[in-house]
Amino acid sequence: MSVVPMKLLTLAGPLERFEQVVSACVIDQPFHPENTLRLMGDVRGVLPMDSSDPYAPLLRRVEEVARTADVPLGYAPFPDKLARKELADYFDQIEAKVKELSHRREDAERISRESAAVVEQLEYLRGIGANLDELGALEFSRFCYGYLPRETYDGFLNALEQDEDVLFVPTSLGERRVYGVYFTTKEAKSRVDTLFNSLHFTRISMDVQLHGTVEEAIADLHDQVRKAGEETSQVEQALAALREQEGERLAASYSYLRYHSACRDLRRYACHTRESFYLTGWVPADAVAGLQEKMAQFQELACVIDVADDPAHFTPPTKLKNPFLGRVFQPFLEMYGLPSYNEVDPSLFMAITYCLFFGIMFGDLGQGLCLALIGLVLAKWKKMWLGGIITCCGLSGALFGCVYGSVFGFEHVLPGFKIMETTTFAGMGPVSNVLLLLVMSIALGVFMLLLVMVINIINGVRQQNFEKILFGHNGVAGILFYGGLIFAALASLAFGVDLFTPLYVLPVLVLPLVLMLFKEPLSRLLAGDPNWKRVSLGELLVTGFFELFETLLSYLTNTLSFMRVGAYAITHVGLMLVVHMLAELAGGVGGPVGILILVLGNAFVMGFEGLLVGIQVLRLEFYELFGRFYDDGGTPFAPKTIDYTARSNG
Repeated sequence: MSVVPMKLLTLAGPLERFEQVVSACVIDQPFHPENTLRLMGDVRGVLPMDSSDPYAPLLRRVEEVARTADVPLGYAPFPDKLARKELADYFDQIEAKVKELSHRREDAERISRESAAVVEQLEYLRGIGANLDELGALEFSRFCYGYLPRETYDGFLNALEQDEDVLFVPTSLGERRVYGVYFTTKEAKSRVDTLFNSLHFTRISMDVQLHGTVEEAIADLHDQVRKAGEETSQVEQALAALREQEGERLAASYSYLRYHSACRDLRRYACHTRESFYLTGWVPADAVAGLQEKMAQFQELACVIDVADDPAHFTPPTKLKNPFLGRVFQPFLEMYGLPSYNEVDPSLFMAITYCLFFGIMFGDLGQGLCLALIGLVLAKWKKMWLGGIITCCGLSGALFGCVYGSVFGFEHVLPGFKIMETTTFAGMGPVSNVLLLLVMSIALGVFMLLLVMVINIINGVRQQNFEKILFGHNGVAGILFYGGLIFAALASLAFGVDLFTPLYVLPVLVLPLVLMLFKEPLSRLLAGDPNWKRVSLGELLVTGFFELFETLLSYLTNTLSFMRVGAYAITHVGLMLVVHMLAELAGGVGGPVGILILVLGNAFVMGFEGLLVGIQVLRLEFYELFGRFYDDGGTPFAPKTIDYTARSNG
C-alpha cells in the first residue's frame, strides 16, 4: 500500500513545436499538467498562451450530426491534417441528407398514425351502407358521427325516435358506448347539436378525406398505412446505408477533432515567451525514463526534473499503487477522501481491518459463504464494485464461523469458541464467553488505536510536522499517555500492582498532557519559527483546557466503541437462537415448516445483520480509526488522456 512517488517535469521548447511536443510527450502519457504560470510567474516576459479552441465548434457539429444520423462515435484512425472548411462543408452535406430523410420518415409515420386512427373509428360505421361522398355532399341535411354512453342512449331512445328533426342510426352497440350517426335538417342543426351535447354525445371528426362506402374507405386507409410503412422502411434503409457509408469517415473526423481539441486544451496550462513555450506537470517516478525517450526525438526540447518535495507552488497529485485487496476496498477509501501525497495510503490497512471486524461480528460459516457467493455474482455479472467487498466480507465471516463453530446458526456442528457458553481458566474458574468476548473487543480497540497513532507519527515524519510527531494527542505524547494509562489500569486490575504513584504519574500521565497543552508553541519552536513566542498564554490555556477535555473523552469513547465488535457477534448468535426456537415450535428442524423457517430466518439474519454490521464497521473505520491519522485531501492523478466516447452519445 503506497502512494506512487512523483517527479515534477518542466518542458521548454520552440513555440512553433508546442503541438508536436504535447502530441508525442503529453497526450495519453502519464503526465498530470499543472499551471506553469504559477511556477514561472515571476520570470520577466512570460505570458499565458492563447487557449481558444478553434476545433470546439466543429466538434459539437460532428457530435450533433452523428446523433441525428444515429451514428455511434468512437476512436477511428485519422489523417494528420484535415481542413476545417472541408469538414464544415462535409458536415453540412451529411446533415442535409439526414434532415431530408428524417422529414420523409416523420411524414410517413404521421400519415400512418392518422390513417390507423381513422380506421379504428370507421370500424364502428360499418353499419352505414351509404356512400360517404354522398353524405358529405348533402344539400339540405347535415350528419354527425360519434358516440354516447350506453345508459344515456337507453334512457333517451324514445325521445330521439319521437323527434321529427333528428334521425339517429346506431352502428355499434357496446356495453359502455353506443356509436352511431345522427341526421338533421340544416335549419334544426343548432338545436339538435345542443340536444346531443346534453346527452354527452362525443363527436368524432375525420382528419382525412374519405371516399366510397365505409368498407371502401377502410380499404383505402389500410392501403395508405401500407404505403406509409413502405416509405418508412425505405427511409430506414437509406439511413442505414448512410450510416454504413459515412460512419467511418464521421468517426475519423470526430477523432481528429477530439484529439486536436485536447492538444489545444493543454495551452491553458502552458506559458510562453516570444520564442519558447513552457509546460509543467507531474509524472510518476518510474515513468520518467520512458517519457525522456519520447522527448529525445525533439533536439530543441529541454526538460527540468524536480523531486516532489522541492516545488513550493504545487501539491503533488495522488496515485495509489495497491495489491488486489487494497484495490477492492479503494472505493470505500475514496468515499472518505484520497490520501495526500505525503500520507500513508490506508487502503490495505482498511481492507484488512474491515474484513477482520466484519468476520468477528458476523461469524457463521454457512451464511458467510452465501454472502461471498452473492458478492461474487454482483462483482462478475453486475460489475458492481460493492460485490468485491461483499465477497471478501463473506469469506471473513465464514472463516470466523469456523472459529465459532457456527453453520447457519447450528452451534454444535463444528468445535469452536461458543459465545453462549463458559470457558474455564486455571486459577480463575469458569468465565462467561460473552464477558470474555467483550473484554477482547476492548483489547482489540486499544491495540487498533495505538496502531493508528503510530501511523499518524509516520505521517508526521513524512510531512515534517512536529505537532503530529511529538505533541499531538495522536503523537508520541498521546501514545505515552494512553498506553501508560491502560498499562497502569491493567497492572492494578490483573496483578494488584498500584502504579498510580507520583513517580509514574508525573512523567507518564501528567507530562504528556502538558506537552499536548503547549503543542502549538513547542511545534513552532522545533520548526524554527521565530514567532513561536507570540502566543497568548491565556488563550492557550483556555482553548487547551477544552481540547484536553475533548481528547480525554475521545480516548474513552473510541475505546468503548469497539465493544460493538463483540456485541454484534453476541447479537448474531441470539438472533439465530430465536430462529431455531421458532423452527422447533413449528414441528422441529426436520419438518417442512421448520426447514422453511430456518431458510427464511437465515436469509433475514444474513441480509439484515449483514447490512447493519457493514455500516457499523464502516463507522469504526471512519470515526474511530481514520480520524486519528488520516487527513485525506489528496488530488487525484489525472493525466491528459483522450476519451473518444462522444458526449452526445452518453
